[in-house]
Amino acid sequence: MVHKIRRVEVATGEVTSIAGSGGGGDVDGVGDAAQFYNPAGLAISPDGGALFVADQCSHKIRRVEVATGAVTTVAGSGENGDADGVGDAAQFCGPTGIAVIPDGGALFVADLDNHKIRRVEVATGAVTTLAGSGTEGSADGVGDAAGFASPEEVAISSDGSTLSVGSEGGLRQVCVAAPPPPPSFAPIVVPPSTFSADMGKMCGDATLPEGKVTFLVGDHLERYEHVSKNMLCVRSNGQDQ
Repeated sequence: MVHKIRRVEVATGEVTSIAGSGGGGDVDGVGDAAQFYNPAGLAISPDGGALFVADQCSHKIRRVEVATGAVTTVAGSGENGDADGVGDAAQFCGPTGIAVIPDGGALFVADLDNHKIRRVEVATGAVTTLAGSGTEGSADGVGDAAGFASPEEVAISSDGSTLSVGSEGGLRQVCVAAPPPPPSFAPIVVPPSTFSADMGKMCGDATLPEGKVTFLVGDHLERYEHVSKNMLCVRSNGQDQ
């Protein structure tokens, strides 16, 4: 495991490291002074200036400035747990998938071992639970009445209204209120699943808005084939050197 955030030039295949020493750890810093511990999910801000990383074994959400490689912690105490809160008062347990809402103001996180979908406010680091009871399950429902089985990956629709969640139980949909609802409003519903599939182990990726650069997490290079303007096909291509 390399424990780095890498940059791949799509046109040439050139690979450079943006941040991470290569050793597993939990350290904020710039470039190779920073450390990650199994970065499992990656999303890019709408302006392409920042990357958000679900740092699975550090149980944190990290931010990486693309221009400088500066790494900061957005939320998470560093200890595995299940707590809503602000910044390091919040806890995750193995966060994997991550997605940025269209205006860049919030993140949605697949909290694998808590069996939950969490929301993180980018500006404040405030973490709330969007959906999931905290117990492994597959029930459809609203908020904590819904169940997930180890959600691994999340993707958000272009209008920010719907999350697609990949888990051991297949592909689920979560309806999201936008803008964030007041406390008395609970529109979050997991409708009946339309199909089920073995999602396997999913890896995070993100592409700059102009589509010329792809960022990876983990220790494997991936082969990206541009099928259309809005679609990439991904295949594992072995370890990078």
